Amino acid sequence: GSLIGQAQEYKKNAIFWQVSGNGLEKPSYIMAILKFIPESDYILPAVASEKIKECRILSTETLLDHRAKHELNKAAHLQHNESLKDYLSKEEFQNLESLFKDRFGIGKLKFEMVYSKFKPVMLSTTMTRLALKENVKFYELELINLANENGMIMLGLETVKREVEAFERFSMEDQVNALKHTITNFDQQIEDYQQVVDAYTEGDLHTTLEYTLHPVENNRMFKTYFIERRNAEWMPKMIGYMKQAPTFFAIGASHLADEKGLLSLLEEQGYEVKPMEL
Repeated sequence: GSLIGQAQEYKKNAIFWQVSGNGLEKPSYIMAILKFIPESDYILPAVASEKIKECRILSTETLLDHRAKHELNKAAHLQHNESLKDYLSKEEFQNLESLFKDRFGIGKLKFEMVYSKFKPVMLSTTMTRLALKENVKFYELELINLANENGMIMLGLETVKREVEAFERFSMEDQVNALKHTITNFDQQIEDYQQVVDAYTEGDLHTTLEYTLHPVENNRMFKTYFIERRNAEWMPKMIGYMKQAPTFFAIGASHLADEKGLLSLLEEQGYEVKPMEL
């Protein structure tokens, strides 16, 4: 009955977690992050800055070296010089172009040469970021800087190629529909994003995941392939790193929530997962 007695810690609200037990000499830590966040909402808990110094490894989802950035950039774009013109009606395309001009001050030429070449799912995320203007912080960059100061080893949980594969599972038709939704409901998308940020800063991982899935209209395939399958694949790597040395994991908040999230999977493996007081 002791297993049932475990209070399923992963259900608690927190963005910073300690992983211990199960033969680990020293604990490792997991910090839930968002890719980017408005500067005014950015939090790096003091306990995280403190504990990162006790770790030898910083692990992010993917290791963005020069080659990986190139691969990711390639993957973000439509192939064979296609444009979103090929996927949207004339009116939808014009509405998108107007949105870029009115909301982001991006003119016709730049829109056609740069942004209209993005894959729809990538463009939606980019639009949220552009709406925040310049005032954004990128969690991975902040943590990588800290790790560099502490002379840590940087590792990733998967290759960029694998991340891209997960993206490819999101069919073009679904992507285009999600983008059309963005075009007609952009204000709603920004509100949803603010919900993600609010839930995240409160440590509510479940709601963070829920709102993260809104722009893709809670596409079941997306959740399965982009979140749950990757979580399961990362498990052995995470365990491998933690056995080698205390590791600080910086991982998207949506990967930590719920039964198939990393915190729950670690508990199932017999680790003690506990939220840290901030």
